[in-house]
Amino acid sequence: MILSIDTFSDTLGIAVIKDHRVLIKETIGKTKPFSELIITRLDKLFKDFQLNKEDIVALVVNKGPGSLTSLRVGITVVKTIAYSLKKPVYSYSSLDVMAYKYRCFNGKIISAINAGKGEIFLREYLSNNFEVKPVSDIKLEKQSVLENKKDGILVVKNINISGKNVFHILEDLSVEGAFYSLKNHTEEDIFKLEPLYIRGL
Repeated sequence: MILSIDTFSDTLGIAVIKDHRVLIKETIGKTKPFSELIITRLDKLFKDFQLNKEDIVALVVNKGPGSLTSLRVGITVVKTIAYSLKKPVYSYSSLDVMAYKYRCFNGKIISAINAGKGEIFLREYLSNNFEVKPVSDIKLEKQSVLENKKDGILVVKNINISGKNVFHILEDLSVEGAFYSLKNHTEEDIFKLEPLYIRGL
């Protein structure tokens, strides 16, 4: 059983996956800080579905970019559970998984997340109907740069933009992120795992 947690945006995502099937998928709007929600929600899910924490074989977490405070909560919870159960942790970048959702597209993909202050986190990719490869580093840009991105598709989260080539991510990435991480073997050292902090680069 794999426990996946995503706290990169304004929704808390929790997924439990077993034998390549999604057993539980819960998305919760941020009515209060995730630090006040996540433990009680996990406890309730495990009780409601009669799950045993000892059955967890791995954990997955979104490491951003996104809301730094929220990411720290998700990562800290995952690291704590992994350490107590002596289980591996896998992580993924929110921008990578946003692009991966559209891997059947043939061409250029740009993933972008609202970073506040009129800025966005952005990364560019090329897709060949099967595989998505990054062709840029993660950048912090003014939101206005998206106005000139007409080729390919834009995959965005919490950005007020419209167009025929714009696709909005409305939920969390807990399920897609888990499958992406396991496929790409993105295991982390839990003592070194931290949120991606792009502003400081």
